[in-house]
Order: sequence, then C-alpha cells, then structure tokens
Amino acid sequence: MKSKFGIILLAILAVSSLALCAGAFANPFMSSTTVPNVSSTGATAVGLQRDSVRMYGAMQSWLTTPTPTPITGAIEVLARTQVGPKNTIQGYAAAAIWTTNLTHPIATPVKSRENFTYTYDTARLVEGNFSALDFNGNAFYLNGTWNVWSITENFTIVTDSTGHVISIDRNQNAVRLAIDAYGNVTVPAGWTTFTLDIKGVAPLTGKVVAEVTISSVFNPFMLGMDSSTTTVTKADLDSIVNAYGSMPGWGNYNINMDFCMHNQIDICDLSTAAANLNA
Repeated sequence: MKSKFGIILLAILAVSSLALCAGAFANPFMSSTTVPNVSSTGATAVGLQRDSVRMYGAMQSWLTTPTPTPITGAIEVLARTQVGPKNTIQGYAAAAIWTTNLTHPIATPVKSRENFTYTYDTARLVEGNFSALDFNGNAFYLNGTWNVWSITENFTIVTDSTGHVISIDRNQNAVRLAIDAYGNVTVPAGWTTFTLDIKGVAPLTGKVVAEVTISSVFNPFMLGMDSSTTTVTKADLDSIVNAYGSMPGWGNYNINMDFCMHNQIDICDLSTAAANLNA
C-alpha cells in the first residue's frame, strides 16, 4: 500500500490546490464599509474581511406530490466572500446526491459481488449568484443556476472461483431533469434543517449534519494571521486511498471525500488533497 501511495503522490506533484471557483459578484456577506482597520507597527492599515461557510446535510424527504418520498443522500455547500478596499470576490461550490432506493444505501461498506442496477439523482451548482448569512430570517441562503440529472447505472461484477472481484462493467444512462435552472439552498435559523429548491424539480429537505462558519479580518501581508483554513494530514490521504474508485451504491463512497463532486473518488480528489498536504 505504501509503494502504491508513493507512486500516486509522485504522479500528482504538479496539481493545483482545492479552491472555490471565484468570480466578482455584488451583494457580499458584508460591504467594504464594514471592514475594520487593523493596526500594524503603529500605522493604520486596511484589513481584508473573509467569511466562509461550509455545510453538510443529510437528505431525508423529496417533496413530491401528492405524497413526499423518503430518500437518502447528502448535500455539500461551500461559499466564501472576501471583501477588500477595492473589490469583492465571492466563490461557490455545491452538489447534492440522493436516491429513493433505501434498501441499497449510497455508500456500502463492502463491495458488491453480484450484478445490480442502481438509480440516483444528482444536482450541481453551475453558477452561483448570491449567498448570505442571516438573510431574511434564515441562517444561510444561497442561490444560482443548477443542473439536475437522474442516473441509472448497471453493474456487472465478474468474480473468480474464490469470490474475489476481478472486473467491473459499469454502464450508465443519464436523463436530465433540469438544465441551468434557478434554485436555492435555504437554512432556517438554528442550522438544524435545509431545503434545496430547484425550478422544475420537487424540493428536497433534510437535516444539517455539520456546518462551519468563519468570519475573520486579516492583514494581506501577514498571511499567518488567517485562521480560515484547515490542515490536511496523511491520515486524510490514507482515507481517500482506501475509498479510491468507489462510487454511489458500490464501495465505500463518501461524499465528504468527493472534493471534485462528480460522484466517484478518483485521482481528482486524491490530487486535491495531496496538493493541500500540511496546508
């Protein structure tokens, strides 16, 4: 395992780090007029205000008519706003995955040794438009345009005489439910529940599993003062290696490791984490 891990790392030395796709937008979390000054060696300098939000949620109900449908799945939302004296930059990333197949979970602890068909739906934020904390009585709000797909995958598993998996044939059929459709994520006060509502698709609701909100003021010439990042350790990389190749419905897939958010733990996710090792 160590040699395999070393080879993988050597192959991705030149990768870029994980970052939100940033663009210039109006309506930041805070306006530049609220950015306080910070003192440095007796002189007054303008600090930068950074607000970051990261939320994980567990899907519970699809509000289909006439009766809501129980579902299982997950949503991940990231938003960052940085306000300086000259401009405001906002970045967004969001993806969700859910299934009505409650007998076969998205993440199975043991790889299947039998042929099976698995259907799930997925939504991805194509372009963020606005995000805010404490917006209209809600703890958090984000809107933009989304793509939504229903995906059916047929797995043919080939095993040897001892039952070990020797090959996997994966045939995928995707049907679009919504393309460039307006939608929003709303988290009411208290950070306990959320709603994902995309035009043309029945709203989805669930509970907030974890959330982190960070607001900080830092001097751009003292980057060490910025405490809005976390440290990636070798243990994190080991976890991704152990889940490498897994997909929803097969293997130990975990959306928290799917940094590229395309429903498979692969070189993109491993290289993202490796590029941020000890950072």
